[in-house]
Amino acid sequence: MDLLKEINEWVQKGYDIRYLITNQVENGYQAEVLAGDMPNFTYSFFIEEMEEEIWDYSVDTLEEGFSMALEWLKNNRK
Repeated sequence: MDLLKEINEWVQKGYDIRYLITNQVENGYQAEVLAGDMPNFTYSFFIEEMEEEIWDYSVDTLEEGFSMALEWLKNNRK
């Protein structure tokens, strides 16, 4: 199953998968963006369930973050 389809299925169930990017070069700069992978940035992924944060993790690539978020949902939610 492709990643986008799987993400949409969880969104339909009421889970919100979000991420912040943090520039490692300019300390403290954060922005919520919809963009591809960028060098010198880390991604803080988090999942919200009914507006409550239930999981968070920092990763180096978007694909890794989405994959880990989906894996967590599969293992901890139905």
